[in-house]
Amino acid sequence: MKLLNLRGRLSLCAEYVRRGSRLADIGTDHGYLPIALCQSEKIPSALACDINPLPLQSADKNIAEYGLRDRILTRLSDGLKEVGADEADDIVIAGMGGELIAAILADCAWVKSPSKNLVLQPMTRHDVLIRWLYENGFSIVRQGAVRDGGKDYTVICARYDGTPRDCDTYEAHVGRLSPDSEASAGFLQKCLRKLKKQSIGDPSLSPTVIKLEELLR
Repeated sequence: MKLLNLRGRLSLCAEYVRRGSRLADIGTDHGYLPIALCQSEKIPSALACDINPLPLQSADKNIAEYGLRDRILTRLSDGLKEVGADEADDIVIAGMGGELIAAILADCAWVKSPSKNLVLQPMTRHDVLIRWLYENGFSIVRQGAVRDGGKDYTVICARYDGTPRDCDTYEAHVGRLSPDSEASAGFLQKCLRKLKKQSIGDPSLSPTVIKLEELLR
């Protein structure tokens, strides 16, 4: 059987999934992430979830083609509403806006457990997601960035520790990223460009712009 090789955003998400964990992939689309992780034996099993039937049909077809129906189940689910706390250790939510990811997490009480590992890849408004995580008692364990299809994205690995934290605009945009890698520097440069434009109409953002410029020097 040919191995499925992940690239870009999904590759970095896969890196942050813990070995031996049971996975819930929310918004699974084609099911590529759970397929690749099961193929590599990094995880024993997975739930491939989506809110829409058509992506689930595509995922189910791919799962069957790779001979993994005994290890990956597809499930129609609005976020995590149809996933039980005892069914998943690691939760991946990728390819959605940061506001939607935060809303999905806010609607699921059992993610507030230190045993759960969240791997989150916001397409937009990552600052909203980071602020929500900090203010709701989650810590960012790891964070990286990746260039995919000519665009820069960040992937956040977070766990609940029960300690709410204040989060200012700078922290919300930077999180745990540093410009040490080309990918992270590219993502932070994108943030800087956006904040510079916003600061024209909102001078309160100027200190954040200055601080981010200093980080990137």
